[in-house]
Amino acid sequence: MSEFALAVISFIVVLGPIIIIHELGHFLACRLVGVTVLEFGIGLPPRALKLFERNGTEFTLNWLPVGGFVRPLGEDFVRPVGPEASEKDRVRYAQYQAELEALGRKTNKIKGMMEATPWQRLLFLFAGSGFNFLAAIVILAVAAMLGVPGPAPVVGASAPESPAASPETALVFGDVITAVNGQAVSTAEEIDAALEAGRDGPAMLTVERNGETREVTLDPTTRRLRAQGVMVVGVSAESPADGVFEVGDLITRVGDTNISITETLQEAVRERAGQATSVTIIRNGEEQTVEITPRTDPPSGQGPVGISLQQLTFNPTYGLAAVDTLNGKIERLPFGEAVSYGLSQTGSILQRLIEFPVQLVRGLITIQEARPVSIVGITQIGGEALSRTLEDRQPHWILNFAALISIALGFTNLLPIPGLDGGRILFVLVEIVRGKPMSPEREGMIHLVGLMIILGLFAILVVNDIVNPIGPLLR
Repeated sequence: MSEFALAVISFIVVLGPIIIIHELGHFLACRLVGVTVLEFGIGLPPRALKLFERNGTEFTLNWLPVGGFVRPLGEDFVRPVGPEASEKDRVRYAQYQAELEALGRKTNKIKGMMEATPWQRLLFLFAGSGFNFLAAIVILAVAAMLGVPGPAPVVGASAPESPAASPETALVFGDVITAVNGQAVSTAEEIDAALEAGRDGPAMLTVERNGETREVTLDPTTRRLRAQGVMVVGVSAESPADGVFEVGDLITRVGDTNISITETLQEAVRERAGQATSVTIIRNGEEQTVEITPRTDPPSGQGPVGISLQQLTFNPTYGLAAVDTLNGKIERLPFGEAVSYGLSQTGSILQRLIEFPVQLVRGLITIQEARPVSIVGITQIGGEALSRTLEDRQPHWILNFAALISIALGFTNLLPIPGLDGGRILFVLVEIVRGKPMSPEREGMIHLVGLMIILGLFAILVVNDIVNPIGPLLR
């Protein structure tokens, strides 16, 4: 199946329901506090068609597939409206209620959003994101009950001319290490500690590859080994690296420059921008030389070559560098543990989202990692998650993606930006402090300007994600 088809399917099965869940939270909150709902919209206006009508609420499908909305009486899309427009809606709804009453059907009391108390409006505004967070907990709990991969330390690379690199060991990138000298290990840190504890003698590794287990013996050496290395962990599509590098390649030299840390590699590449350059790598234990021409003007979110890197530290006695992954055995958790897993994972993701701006300012994450994406980029990532799910026949990839998008949607909507729920929450809080609301016309204009800026940014991100597709993230 093509990448485009997978991206479209992921949009339909993930983003659509997540958006509906968000708006359902707003809708049910309106019902709870008795506010009249005029429209439940999937997508953003202009309207494409009216799906159906129930209890006076029109359920509609709109042309811009980037969100959704609930339009209570007294609001126009995401902003409050003046008394005149609100009265027109009130009259139309009253006529509809009169028709229902004439038919002997149940009618509802008419109540506008501005007739609700500030605390009721806060409930309405928080409910959408609240439902997203709740949905993420449920999705992650279901994923845990169906099975999620446990942590697994794997062979990242072996230092050249080290015991780990000898042909007898035949260690390659991705080999799962389950024990060192008979001691079970579940993290790279535990492997390093076990190797250090037994550095005076041979180290016996229990290694799994493709479901087969074998024992590998590493003899200690007193030879001075390479202390650090740089490993390729991602290759961007349609970049100079595409088809040249593979995940797991250890880069040892660029031209005549020896490479041991990422900063040296990045500087060597920048100096050779636009020039054909030889790069020495170690792939599956064999040294190879490839040629690449770094770009002088790389696209946003990528470097001159188009690779993602990981800094490795080699064990000084055996020359092994282990890295942590989530490629361990599939574990199915019972209901109680699954719910706890869903809660802890949701909390962990939210914490990382909150800390994200601080880490970016402090330089703890790169610009490439901080790249904002549009709905196009999200569907690209979703297509990759769906592809991995189909390949492994394990649903956790697409379920984890759905949970992450649900959390991100809920978190983003709570940001204090005009046009978003967080911006409207800010106005309600100001109203509580002032004791009176801002005029609907003025508040509506502020939200409208914020919405136009958001849509403009969205258009820019769409173009960027089309021109510079998101590279592989899961492999």
